[in-house]
Amino acid sequence: MRCYVLDVQLSDQNIEAYALGCAVLGAGGGGDTPVGLAMARLAIAESGPVPVLPPDGLGPDTLVMPCGLIGSPTIAHERIWSGQEGRQLADAVAALHDRPVDTVMCYEIAGANGLLPVSWAALLGLPLLDADGMGRAFPEMQQQAMHVAGVPAGPLVLTDGRGNDIVLHTANNTDAERLARGCTAALGGVCAGALYVMTGPVARSAVIPGSVSRALQVGTAMQRCRDGWPSALAELTGGRVLAEGRIVELERSSGAGFTRGHAVVDSGTTDTRRLRLELQNEVLLALEDGEVVATVPDVIAVLALEDGRPIGTERLEYGRRVGVVAIPTPEVWWTPAGLDVVGPRLFGYDLAPVPGSARPVATGAGRDS
Repeated sequence: MRCYVLDVQLSDQNIEAYALGCAVLGAGGGGDTPVGLAMARLAIAESGPVPVLPPDGLGPDTLVMPCGLIGSPTIAHERIWSGQEGRQLADAVAALHDRPVDTVMCYEIAGANGLLPVSWAALLGLPLLDADGMGRAFPEMQQQAMHVAGVPAGPLVLTDGRGNDIVLHTANNTDAERLARGCTAALGGVCAGALYVMTGPVARSAVIPGSVSRALQVGTAMQRCRDGWPSALAELTGGRVLAEGRIVELERSSGAGFTRGHAVVDSGTTDTRRLRLELQNEVLLALEDGEVVATVPDVIAVLALEDGRPIGTERLEYGRRVGVVAIPTPEVWWTPAGLDVVGPRLFGYDLAPVPGSARPVATGAGRDS
């Protein structure tokens, strides 16, 4: 993955471009951005722009709070947030660690989870770290670079923003995921969460750097483009256009916290190429005429051909003209340890990972070897 280093702050002038970049990196997941964008705009208007801090700017005593929403993206889109979620998280984290939070971080750069921490950082008067834990969207909380680096997810804090907080002390990061999901039902099906809280030195070696500036640069480039969005996105990110065509088959179902299904894109050309996309909240696999051409952990982004906007898996429509682009993800996910956490077999697909663009694949990757 290319790391985009920019001297930036998130302001009213660029927050929409940043939101667009977050939507692209969501691989069809991460939650819808409109609510998160509206909250970020309001917070910036009230409190001013949010400075973006590079990881190498973290001090030895800096306390970093990764945060975002946990639970159903569908409920999150319908929920009216109080705006106090970030403050309640920061107060609870400060009490647990006996020191104030110094820096806010997105635990997931994708979709709404890339935007809600911006609003919380603005209202808290804190910088946002130019990093995240995923570099895209993944459905579970142990699917984070911090987990691969050995950082504990707990103690983690959950809040509904209305004075109800839950603190979980967990035995391991897999239990943190399981228990947090159970608690979200009591908090309305979706809540705000802070996890993998760490100091500056730990963060510098555990996070995915450059995520915020990367999302901003991707979104800015897509805004400036007037046509040919799939090709432009592939060129910018070092990715590859997998298909352009019309959705001719679509099946979706919801259950066990996931939206599952598939979509088929027909090129409409004389060679009748067809690309099948397998969906589990995010787009996880792409198969061309039965041959696997890209898999998780790479991002498989679906763009509307009429305006270049990314389309979430829950917004795909029969007959829509789309372009599909495979985008490289951070190298940590292509290591043996990374593939053991986010490889295709972790999502129930009995196959080895296939990068959507040219890159070496590490061998000996646990369940994906």
